Amino acid sequence: MAAPAQRTLFEAATTRARIVRHLDIVCLIIDAGGAMIIPMQDFVQAQKWASSRIASGNLLNDRGRFLERMQSLVSRPGSLAPTRGNPKQLEAIVRSMRAAGYDIGEWSLPAEIRNPPVGR
Repeated sequence: MAAPAQRTLFEAATTRARIVRHLDIVCLIIDAGGAMIIPMQDFVQAQKWASSRIASGNLLNDRGRFLERMQSLVSRPGSLAPTRGNPKQLEAIVRSMRAAGYDIGEWSLPAEIRNPPVGR
């Protein structure tokens, strides 16, 4: 009897998750783990990295390792990973989210990004 094939870290981390691509962002929706918006470039780099690693067998650890690779992301309240990135990165993500039709009010964003000062 042949041994079962080992899963990659990417396969394990995205188990029970949906990956939705919009323009230059990716929406990662994880069952019981929330939702995150990630720039396409960050997601592809993390996907390549995780596809070359073997899963640990612990779903939460594998998801955590995968999400740690994201330089910047915008998350919904209660998601596995918090919103992170510098203001310039977050502003770019928010512009892409608006272009893709996302409601910015549903996402965890710093006040200066959510309500930019007048004159910008």
